[in-house]
Amino acid sequence: MLSQFDRLVGSLVDDKGEVQVDLSFSLSEDNRVVLEGHVEAELSMICQRCLEVAKLPVRADLHLMGVLTDEQAKALPENFEPLMFGDEPVELLPILEEELILALPLVAYHPPEDCSAQRYYTTESEDEAQAAAVEAEKERKNSNPFSVLAKLKTDTTIQES
Repeated sequence: MLSQFDRLVGSLVDDKGEVQVDLSFSLSEDNRVVLEGHVEAELSMICQRCLEVAKLPVRADLHLMGVLTDEQAKALPENFEPLMFGDEPVELLPILEEELILALPLVAYHPPEDCSAQRYYTTESEDEAQAAAVEAEKERKNSNPFSVLAKLKTDTTIQES
Protein backbone atom coordinates (compact mmCIF):
# COMPACT_ATOMS: atom_id res chain seq x y z
CA MET A 1 0.00 0.00 0.00
CA LEU A 2 1.25 3.42 -0.98
CA SER A 3 -0.05 4.89 2.30
CA GLN A 4 2.81 3.14 4.18
CA PHE A 5 5.38 5.40 2.46
CA ASP A 6 4.96 8.54 4.58
CA ARG A 7 7.83 10.59 3.12
CA LEU A 8 6.88 9.74 -0.47
CA VAL A 9 3.18 10.55 0.07
CA GLY A 10 4.20 14.09 1.09
CA SER A 11 5.15 14.76 -2.56
CA LEU A 12 1.94 13.31 -3.97
CA VAL A 13 -1.68 14.38 -4.38
CA ASP A 14 -2.95 11.40 -2.39
CA ASP A 15 -1.88 8.11 -0.86
CA LYS A 16 -4.13 5.92 -3.02
CA GLY A 17 -2.52 3.15 -4.99
CA GLU A 18 -0.40 0.07 -4.85
CA VAL A 19 3.33 -0.43 -4.95
CA GLN A 20 4.60 -3.44 -6.87
CA VAL A 21 7.83 -4.96 -5.62
CA ASP A 22 9.89 -7.67 -7.31
CA LEU A 23 13.04 -8.53 -5.34
CA SER A 24 15.50 -11.36 -5.20
CA PHE A 25 18.01 -12.05 -2.45
CA SER A 26 21.19 -14.03 -3.03
CA LEU A 27 24.80 -14.34 -1.95
CA SER A 28 27.70 -13.07 -4.02
CA GLU A 29 30.85 -15.08 -4.71
CA ASP A 30 32.45 -13.54 -1.62
CA ASN A 31 29.36 -14.35 0.53
CA ARG A 32 27.85 -10.87 0.62
CA VAL A 33 24.10 -10.36 0.64
CA VAL A 34 22.83 -9.17 -2.74
CA LEU A 35 19.43 -7.53 -3.17
CA GLU A 36 18.26 -7.00 -6.74
CA GLY A 37 14.94 -6.20 -8.35
CA HIS A 38 12.64 -3.25 -8.83
CA VAL A 39 9.87 -1.28 -7.17
CA GLU A 40 7.20 0.55 -9.16
CA ALA A 41 3.99 2.46 -8.65
CA GLU A 42 1.62 4.78 -10.46
CA LEU A 43 1.79 8.03 -8.51
CA SER A 44 -0.60 11.00 -8.55
CA MET A 45 1.27 14.28 -8.88
CA ILE A 46 0.32 17.79 -10.00
CA CYS A 47 1.13 18.45 -13.66
CA GLN A 48 3.20 21.64 -13.80
CA ARG A 49 1.74 22.59 -17.19
CA CYS A 50 -2.00 22.40 -16.48
CA LEU A 51 -2.05 22.03 -12.66
CA GLU A 52 -4.31 18.98 -12.88
CA VAL A 53 -3.62 15.54 -11.41
CA ALA A 54 -1.28 13.43 -13.51
CA LYS A 55 -0.89 9.68 -12.95
CA LEU A 56 2.79 9.02 -13.51
CA PRO A 57 4.43 5.59 -13.64
CA VAL A 58 7.58 5.53 -11.50
CA ARG A 59 10.04 2.64 -11.41
CA ALA A 60 13.29 2.18 -9.52
CA ASP A 61 15.72 -0.66 -10.14
CA LEU A 62 17.69 -1.93 -7.14
CA HIS A 63 21.18 -3.40 -7.22
CA LEU A 64 22.38 -3.45 -3.61
CA MET A 65 25.17 -5.41 -1.94
CA GLY A 66 25.61 -5.70 1.81
CA VAL A 67 28.67 -4.11 3.40
CA LEU A 68 29.92 -3.59 6.94
CA THR A 69 32.48 -0.82 6.40
CA ASP A 70 33.08 2.20 4.19
CA GLU A 71 36.11 0.44 2.70
CA GLN A 72 33.91 -2.44 1.56
CA ALA A 73 31.45 0.06 0.10
CA LYS A 74 34.20 1.74 -1.92
CA ALA A 75 35.38 -1.63 -3.28
CA LEU A 76 31.97 -2.74 -4.59
CA PRO A 77 31.55 -3.60 -8.27
CA GLU A 78 30.37 -0.49 -10.15
CA ASN A 79 26.88 -1.85 -10.86
CA PHE A 80 26.07 -2.20 -7.12
CA GLU A 81 25.25 0.32 -4.44
CA PRO A 82 26.13 -0.35 -0.80
CA LEU A 83 23.59 -1.62 1.70
CA MET A 84 25.13 -0.85 5.09
CA PHE A 85 24.62 -3.44 7.79
CA GLY A 86 24.96 -2.48 11.42
CA ASP A 87 23.74 -3.61 14.81
CA GLU A 88 20.08 -3.06 13.92
CA PRO A 89 18.12 -5.22 11.49
CA VAL A 90 17.72 -3.74 8.01
CA GLU A 91 14.17 -2.60 7.27
CA LEU A 92 13.09 -3.08 3.69
CA LEU A 93 10.25 -0.52 3.58
CA PRO A 94 12.49 2.58 4.05
CA ILE A 95 14.86 1.29 1.34
CA LEU A 96 12.01 0.88 -1.13
CA GLU A 97 10.58 4.28 -0.22
CA GLU A 98 13.96 5.97 -0.72
CA GLU A 99 14.37 4.36 -4.14
CA LEU A 100 10.92 5.57 -5.25
CA ILE A 101 11.66 9.09 -3.97
CA LEU A 102 14.90 9.14 -5.95
CA ALA A 103 13.01 7.97 -9.06
CA LEU A 104 10.42 10.79 -8.91
CA PRO A 105 10.56 13.16 -11.88
CA LEU A 106 12.08 16.57 -11.17
CA VAL A 107 9.08 18.21 -12.82
CA ALA A 108 5.81 16.31 -13.04
CA TYR A 109 3.75 16.71 -16.19
CA HIS A 110 1.34 14.81 -18.40
CA PRO A 111 2.45 13.51 -21.78
CA PRO A 112 1.71 16.35 -24.28
CA GLU A 113 -1.24 14.51 -25.81
CA ASP A 114 -2.92 14.15 -22.38
CA CYS A 115 -2.24 17.63 -21.02
CA SER A 116 -5.09 20.15 -21.25
CA ALA A 117 -2.65 23.08 -21.22
CA GLN A 118 -0.80 21.62 -24.19
CA ARG A 119 -4.05 21.02 -26.11
CA TYR A 120 -5.76 24.34 -25.48
CA TYR A 121 -3.03 26.89 -24.83
CA THR A 122 -0.47 26.46 -27.56
CA THR A 123 0.24 28.05 -30.92
CA GLU A 124 1.78 24.83 -32.24
CA SER A 125 -0.10 22.38 -34.37
CA GLU A 126 -0.61 18.93 -32.89
CA ASP A 127 2.09 17.47 -35.17
CA GLU A 128 4.57 20.19 -34.16
CA ALA A 129 3.82 19.63 -30.48
CA GLN A 130 4.27 15.87 -30.85
CA ALA A 131 7.58 16.34 -32.71
CA ALA A 132 8.79 18.78 -30.05
CA ALA A 133 7.83 16.35 -27.28
CA VAL A 134 9.70 13.49 -28.97
CA GLU A 135 12.76 15.71 -29.45
CA ALA A 136 12.62 16.92 -25.83
CA GLU A 137 12.39 13.34 -24.56
CA LYS A 138 15.38 12.32 -26.73
CA GLU A 139 17.37 15.30 -25.45
CA ARG A 140 16.44 14.51 -21.85
CA LYS A 141 17.59 10.90 -22.22
CA ASN A 142 20.85 11.87 -23.95
CA SER A 143 21.72 14.91 -21.85
CA ASN A 144 24.39 14.73 -19.22
CA PRO A 145 24.27 17.50 -16.60
CA PHE A 146 28.04 17.27 -16.21
CA SER A 147 28.85 17.72 -19.92
CA VAL A 148 29.39 21.46 -19.34
CA LEU A 149 32.02 20.64 -16.72
CA ALA A 150 33.72 18.20 -19.09
CA LYS A 151 33.85 20.94 -21.74
CA LEU A 152 35.39 23.37 -19.25
CA LYS A 153 38.00 20.80 -18.29
CA THR A 154 39.02 20.13 -21.89
CA ASP A 155 38.75 23.74 -23.10
CA THR A 156 42.37 24.89 -23.29
CA THR A 157 41.71 28.02 -25.30
CA ILE A 158 43.20 31.05 -23.55
CA GLN A 159 41.84 34.39 -24.53
CA GLU A 160 44.22 37.28 -24.39
CA SER A 161 43.16 40.88 -24.03
